[in-house]
Amino acid sequence: MALSNLCFSGQNWKGTGFYPDGSSRRRLLDACVEATNWDALCLYASTLNNSIKCRILPDITNGQFHLVRLLEFENQSRWIARIQLRKSTELLAKKLQREVDAMAIVRERTNIPVPQVFGYETNDSNQVGVAFILMEFLPGNVAMDADGGYETHNGEIPPQHKTNFYDEVARIQVEMTSVRLPRIGTIIKCTDGSYDIGPFPDLGGPFDTATAFFEAWAAKAKFPKSRGIIQKSMKTGPVNEVLASITEFPRRIKALASRLSSCDNGPFPVWHPDFLHSNIIVDEGYRVLGVIDWEGTCTIPWGLVEFPLFLETVPFPMDASWNYDENGQPLYEDTKRRWQERKEYVEKVAGAEASKQIDNMLSASLDNHDVQNLAYALRVYLDPGKLGFYDKVLESFESKYVR
Repeated sequence: MALSNLCFSGQNWKGTGFYPDGSSRRRLLDACVEATNWDALCLYASTLNNSIKCRILPDITNGQFHLVRLLEFENQSRWIARIQLRKSTELLAKKLQREVDAMAIVRERTNIPVPQVFGYETNDSNQVGVAFILMEFLPGNVAMDADGGYETHNGEIPPQHKTNFYDEVARIQVEMTSVRLPRIGTIIKCTDGSYDIGPFPDLGGPFDTATAFFEAWAAKAKFPKSRGIIQKSMKTGPVNEVLASITEFPRRIKALASRLSSCDNGPFPVWHPDFLHSNIIVDEGYRVLGVIDWEGTCTIPWGLVEFPLFLETVPFPMDASWNYDENGQPLYEDTKRRWQERKEYVEKVAGAEASKQIDNMLSASLDNHDVQNLAYALRVYLDPGKLGFYDKVLESFESKYVR
């Protein structure tokens, strides 16, 4: 059952024709469709929905790790079937379970619109033949693809929708970080309905303190690009300085671990690691209908809490000095605009905190340039392996945050 060139007319789904015939991505999608017993999936869904019969609609889209199709029941209601693209492993099964658990705690403890999970299987050992989740269908587009999609606005939120969209996202982020647990790690839902914290798959844990987390990060961190690739990509740039900075960064993180977070002990906030507009579903007016793709959600130190990734900017200490004037202000209009948007977003977060009558931990973290510089650096060091002066983001911690 090879895929036809289909997309869903109600959504701005890219369809399978996005990938050329014979490409590795297209082969992966075809293999996933072939491996899935769609009749068994419909039967499973029907048993969860009062035995109402359903069918698989032909429409399809996909993300990096999942294929997505729609189930339509005889009463016209619809569910999402999110199918894992690759064969299940023990690690992937644990990740899927932790995602379901994270969605559960956010649904239980906040008003964030998270799709309801109706059923799931964490591995391939079932009649459907693949790992999958059946969840609530939200009738909108992710904000990245809304209003004409990337081709129309280059991935930016259209100016006429920014104010309201940022207001809603700020409220969501405040609610998300208001969910706090005593240790740093992945979220586990226990059989009695309570929640515990488990280890990170690549880092270990769970960690009782931010210091322990940063020490573990430093011990495991490995820059993904080789010296040769770095030298080739930089050519005539300050390659030796960048190489030294990259090499020394984990060692310096370890030495400064006890100074990197203002709150060494818990509770620690819940964090969506891919919190950006490609994971926020909106209607035609950019009103938020839901937040999706909670894979990798965990608790983290306050020193790693960041802006939504659509407000990302390269930290001043890591960037090239020639991009700024003598007063440290950006020369380029795009950077000026982003700095202003970040300032306004902090104000929106502070307003949402006041409205919810909770502490200002989130707005204070976002408004702290040292915290934001550090959080950005640790994230891009591992993925995608961004070149930059990592040592410079730590200078302020060496001089200011001495306990």
